[in-house]
Amino acid sequence: MWKKDDWVVVIGGTFDKSDGLKGVSFTIARILEIGLDDLLVKPNQKQHWEKRAFFVPKSRCKYIPIDLPDVYESIRRPQIGDLVLYYYNSYSGKLTKEVAHVLELKHGTADAVEALITVSDKHQWVSVDNLLVLDVNKEIE
Repeated sequence: MWKKDDWVVVIGGTFDKSDGLKGVSFTIARILEIGLDDLLVKPNQKQHWEKRAFFVPKSRCKYIPIDLPDVYESIRRPQIGDLVLYYYNSYSGKLTKEVAHVLELKHGTADAVEALITVSDKHQWVSVDNLLVLDVNKEIE
C-alpha cells in the first residue's frame, strides 16, 4: 500500500490524560522512505522550518489516492428548478445559508450569472457562484 512519492495525511493532535483528543492537526506529506512500521515523510508546506522530513508511524497516516484530475472540469451550474444551497459569508461576518429552488436565471452582458431564489421568505437575486446544486430539476434533465 505504501509507495515512495505517494501522498499521505499525517494526523497529529493534543491528547489529555484520558486519551481524549483535544485538538487535531493534519499535515499533507510525501513519502520519502518506507520502514517496517514507520514512514519518512516530507511535509508539503511553504514555511522553510516545516519542510524538514520526519519519521511518523504508519498508523498515524492515511493514504491519499491521487488520480490526475480533469483540470478543465468546472463546478455544476444551477438550472431553473434545481434545488440549491445558497451560502454567502459577507465581509461583516454575517453568514447566510438557505436551501431554495432556482426560479429564474439572469445573464447580463458584463455581470456574473445570477439566480432568483427565495431567501428568508423573500425573492432575491444572488450570484450562481454562491450556489451549490443539491438536486436537479428532473423535468428538464
